[in-house]
Amino acid sequence: MKRLLMTCAAVAGSASLLAAAAFAGPTFDDQGRIVIPQNMDRWPTVGTTYALQYEGDGGMTLNTVRLDPQSYDAYVATGVFPVGAMLQLEVRLPVEEIAPAKGGKTQGTIVGRSLHVKDEKAGPGTWTFYGYGPDAATGNPVPRSQACYACHDEHAGETDTVFMQFYPTLAEARAKAANAPAAVK
Repeated sequence: MKRLLMTCAAVAGSASLLAAAAFAGPTFDDQGRIVIPQNMDRWPTVGTTYALQYEGDGGMTLNTVRLDPQSYDAYVATGVFPVGAMLQLEVRLPVEEIAPAKGGKTQGTIVGRSLHVKDEKAGPGTWTFYGYGPDAATGNPVPRSQACYACHDEHAGETDTVFMQFYPTLAEARAKAANAPAAVK
């Protein structure tokens, strides 16, 4: 009986996580532009990169990827990104030798931001990229003819078009949750 109650509690908890994630997600204006969420700097960071060559001109940048909190919780619990999941990419120029440091690089000015959103506008399981400036209230969808879509399909098609190879923090959180014993209440 106790095992049955624990199983029911775990299923109910997972269902409430998925239900919460279903109500979260992006909002759009009447022209189809995404409304930029507030406080994205508080979203869980799922990956950081330095100088990836696929991001524009090949210049040196420091990049932070964050996932909205509801989708983070749902992914960790289920291994699936829910519809409405939003990954934010923030691209910054590096700054060298800021006192008291004697070397190395730290984040400088923002030079680009985008959202990768599982909005399924192009069919089940599809994501849309939205670009926006530093002070923008909305972001425009990136046309599906752009190379980013084909690249994500080719190199991350088996992981819901998300480059999980760049997000070990997210993969580790998912693995830890999958191996955790059920909570006893």
